[in-house]
Amino acid sequence: MFTGPLDAAALERLKELAAGDSGRVSGRLAFVRDEQGRAVMEGHAEASLPLLCQRCAAVFQLEFHTDWRRIFARSEADERDLAEKGADVCYHVGLLDVADVVEEELMLALPMAPRHPEGCEPILRPATGTHPFAGLAGLLKRDRRDNRN
Repeated sequence: MFTGPLDAAALERLKELAAGDSGRVSGRLAFVRDEQGRAVMEGHAEASLPLLCQRCAAVFQLEFHTDWRRIFARSEADERDLAEKGADVCYHVGLLDVADVVEEELMLALPMAPRHPEGCEPILRPATGTHPFAGLAGLLKRDRRDNRN
């Protein structure tokens, strides 16, 4: 089992999604064998990243975590068979960059539209006064009336 912090600044793809460099990432990995003798990576990662709130446009620190279990298939056919059964699987030849796997799993765990967990005021508020398209209602009524004649 491997446990420890990762250099968040070295995780380039994750850094591109963050709103700054002040993040922290830690992880835990274990490698075991399944019933068929295939290598299996079980992991857990935690991160705290500065993200841009999609509601108020302010930067906030989001703490999140992810767990995964990935089976390493022995062949492309084995990969297809496992994928059809719904397993999280990959077929990999050569050296494995574990930091890439952790980074990918963290990216998948990020919310699509990050927002403050405790709520915030939206940057866009409903306009007061007349609606910009209010005049269209009168035009549509007049057009329908003209088409009936």
